[in-house]
Formats: sequence, structure tokens, C-alpha cells
Amino acid sequence: MVARDKKLEALHNFSLMVIRNPLLSYLMGFLTGQVDRVHFVADLRGADVAVKLCIRRKALWPNEPFQATVAGVSMPNPMSFVQAVSNKQAEICVMLDFNNAEDTGWYQEVLLPDVSYVKDTLEAAHEESSRLKREMDRVLDIYRECKVMLDSAAPDRKKEMEFYITLAEQQLKQLSNQLDELNARMKQWNET
Repeated sequence: MVARDKKLEALHNFSLMVIRNPLLSYLMGFLTGQVDRVHFVADLRGADVAVKLCIRRKALWPNEPFQATVAGVSMPNPMSFVQAVSNKQAEICVMLDFNNAEDTGWYQEVLLPDVSYVKDTLEAAHEESSRLKREMDRVLDIYRECKVMLDSAAPDRKKEMEFYITLAEQQLKQLSNQLDELNARMKQWNET
């Protein structure tokens, strides 16, 4: 997954390029506020919410500066797009087209090849959440078993059981923190 600060940097840098266009500046402000659901892709095919922004100078073939679709419906302008997307939960796939984009480091760092990479990221987050829960269940089973064994253990084995109980508690805390972080990110993606 692309780091949030890298996406913010890309949005900021592109905002500076369109600063003289009020509608595109408005759109960039909206996208910056939705940074966790914004994904930069090289191919927009298959995206439920897709935006292409073009500011090429001296292009051989003129391009519209703004093109967007929401659930297959073309949006006439950035304001209509923002209104249509504000209540949707879908990820926003963005393609930027500007001079030397292929050589611009800040854009290439955030650019995914296509929409499948966005979908894979969300699926991977859900799979990671399931894996963490399974691991917590396994550690809890070990913890419970050690607690039972501690009560009936010989004095020389009590220290060993206490060690395993402490180790299980540490692992549970670590797994719980990881799950909390992942759930917070997933909740943030779903709310925006």
C-alpha cells in the first residue's frame, strides 16, 4: 500500500500545477481531504470512481483537463463529481497526465499499474485482520492451557508456566495493537 504522506505529497505537488484553475483547485482540495481513499493508477479501466486530470502543455492531441466517471456515469465538472462521490464509500482512482509524468519521482512513487492493485490492497487488509484474529485465538489457547497447568504443576515447573504465561500476554498485547491499527485504517477507509 502506498504511504499516506506520499499521496499527500503528490496531491500537493499537482495542486501547485493547477493553482490557476479554480475548479481543479477545488477538486484537489477535496481529494486531499479524502486522501485515504485516493489511489493513483496508470489505467482507470474497471474503477467505480475514476478521475483523469490532464494539464499537458503542447500536447499533440488536445485533452480535456477533467474527465471523471462515477459508477459508469460521466461527470461534467469537478463540482458535480464531488457531489456525486461525497456519499459513496468507493475508492477514488486518479490518473494524472502532465508533462514528464513518467520521469517525476513523486508521482511514480504513488502510481499503481491498474485498479486491481487497489482492490487487492483492501482484500489484503481484510485477510491480514483475519490472520491476526486467528493468531490471537491460538495464543489465547496457549495462555489458558498454561494457566490450567500452573495450578496443578509441580513447584519446579511453575516458573516455566509463569514464563509462558508472560510470553503469551506480551504476544496478545502486540497482536491486539496490530489489530487495532489495522482496524483503525480500515474504518478510516470505510468512513471516507
